[in-house]
Amino acid sequence: MSTGMIPEINYLLQLVEKQYGRKLASTKDFESLSVIIEHDTGELLSSSTLKRLYGYVTLKPIPRKSTLDILARYIGVHNYEQFRQTLKNNPTFNSNFFSTKTISSSELKSGDRLRIGWAPNRVLTLLYLGEDQYEVEESLNSKILVGDRFSQVSFLYGYPLYITSIQRGEESTSSFIAGMQGGLNLLELL
Repeated sequence: MSTGMIPEINYLLQLVEKQYGRKLASTKDFESLSVIIEHDTGELLSSSTLKRLYGYVTLKPIPRKSTLDILARYIGVHNYEQFRQTLKNNPTFNSNFFSTKTISSSELKSGDRLRIGWAPNRVLTLLYLGEDQYEVEESLNSKILVGDRFSQVSFLYGYPLYITSIQRGEESTSSFIAGMQGGLNLLELL
């Protein structure tokens, strides 16, 4: 699988949550969903796997196909591939222009600061260094740390933030997704 499938996975997770009937917000919710999925599909999907998928704990960037197949069956589709095909044929998911609050690096000058945030209670204050480069000045409840640097062309309110690599001292991290569920819910120029 490639990371290009992430939007479909996000939508599948939204449909699973809708089928479950309420927002997944606690360990008990994930344990309950695990039991319900096993009851409805006859297949076990651990609460730990569900927590990772929903970003409740450390996220694995790409879930196994078998996990996605179980989730697809839970919402009434034969498997994940069939789920993807139904999305391709659905006019709701055709590409289109959109408008949302955006902060673009090209509009900033070196030394500008911005604050971004996403659920649950993750907030970063960023210093713009120029040439699409940012340094984290403050970090609240995030795995991104003060002093981390990364490159970003723009920030879009309501959409996830995809960071290809974070420079942490002499090390580079793997890719990072902020706001996988619900996108950025705080975006302001300071």
